[in-house]
Amino acid sequence: MQHPFPGLKMIGDSDPLSSLARESMRVSESRYRRLFETALDGILLLNADTAQIEDVNPYLIAMLGYSHAEFLGKKLWEVGPFVDIAQSKEMFIEIQTKGHVRYEDLPLRTISGALIQVEFVSNSYDCDGVKVIQCNIRDITERKEAEKKLNEKNIELENFAYIASHDLRQPLRMISNYLRIIEKKLGPELTGDLRTYFDYAVDGAKRMDRLITDLLQYSRTGNSTEFVPVSLGDAASGALLNLSVAIREAGADVLVSDDMPTILGDLTETARLFQNLIGNAIKYRSPDRLPLAEIGWRRDGQDYLVWVKDNGMGIAPDSCERTFQIFHRLVPKDAYEGSGIGLAVCKKIVEHCGGKIWIESVVGEGSTFLMTFPIPSKISTVLN
Repeated sequence: MQHPFPGLKMIGDSDPLSSLARESMRVSESRYRRLFETALDGILLLNADTAQIEDVNPYLIAMLGYSHAEFLGKKLWEVGPFVDIAQSKEMFIEIQTKGHVRYEDLPLRTISGALIQVEFVSNSYDCDGVKVIQCNIRDITERKEAEKKLNEKNIELENFAYIASHDLRQPLRMISNYLRIIEKKLGPELTGDLRTYFDYAVDGAKRMDRLITDLLQYSRTGNSTEFVPVSLGDAASGALLNLSVAIREAGADVLVSDDMPTILGDLTETARLFQNLIGNAIKYRSPDRLPLAEIGWRRDGQDYLVWVKDNGMGIAPDSCERTFQIFHRLVPKDAYEGSGIGLAVCKKIVEHCGGKIWIESVVGEGSTFLMTFPIPSKISTVLN
């Protein structure tokens, strides 16, 4: 048969190019098989149409204790570890529909009866015209136990901070009371250096009380275990109400977007977040203009990006990250009131909601505090 394109060879079984193609395919399959069999995650391959298990790797067999034969040819929900999962068929439908699905904390029971926590991630692809779903299953039981112990330690430390701060206020109140008694007793005799020293003592007691109060607030922040839908517009309104006197006295203008989104969080803490950021915009204002703060947002992938922008003093770029450290202050203590805890509280609130916070700033022009909050999802993960 004459080749339809002279100068080009047809690839047949006897052609060296055909042998090279077959050898290349063999090497590629061998590499994939080696990766499949030596992976340190469990891997399960599903037929996307029938939900039948096509293959499992040795690591998954060792993890769950079931034999290779006990997996092959069965539907996902027919195999021991997945039988106990409520709505396992619905889980497959979600995997089948979306292709890429991630369950962060899925409980699976091994053949010995032990319950382990796994991270389950699925991805779909075509293999010779057949749609295959690859499920990567990672045992995160030890990590979850470590996180639990760490959380318990954090709670213990927070409780200690709360109790210590609360108990410190008792002797401080006594000091403040006696200072007031001394001031009444001495009256006009408090002059010159004596008056100066006495004022230092009173000011020190006030600073200590403010510091302890802020520590109590910091220790309580992030302790809420139940999140509810929170309108960021309502949270901002609550903050503006609390700051109404300071805003009026400073001649400040605060602009809030009309369509602020709803997140999952704690209303009191979210209001405190805006209160701290707007309060800073007023406190650290530029001396040559009236304070202005703008609160806005936009959608950014799976998050809401929220910002509080001001026209204040600004922050040097190399200091932006350090401003969120507890007790860290960028201004002289005598020039501005505060304990250096406010932004640390803001960071704790945002991170407790599953987001992050950072600063973009130009010295002399102002700062923008940017925060991300996960968009609430109506899709619940399969946990039982």
